[in-house]
Amino acid sequence: MKTPIAELRFFGDKIGRRGMSDMAKEFVDKCDGSPKGYMELCGKLSVIAKMATCDDYWNEQVNRGVYRAEIVVDREK
Repeated sequence: MKTPIAELRFFGDKIGRRGMSDMAKEFVDKCDGSPKGYMELCGKLSVIAKMATCDDYWNEQVNRGVYRAEIVVDREK
């Protein structure tokens, strides 16, 4: 199931910054710590990242995280 970005933005706006951050924390807390679990967590967090495009500040924070992850990947090449 792929939810359209417009719907994700609408829901993000509805639950707000706190709701999105609480959802992210819940997903992280429920991760089982296995390699498969971590990759599933990546998928879940990517949905929240799309929801965050409804809020300029939260979107900046997501982009900062992407940038920092890319720096790590570039160092490992």
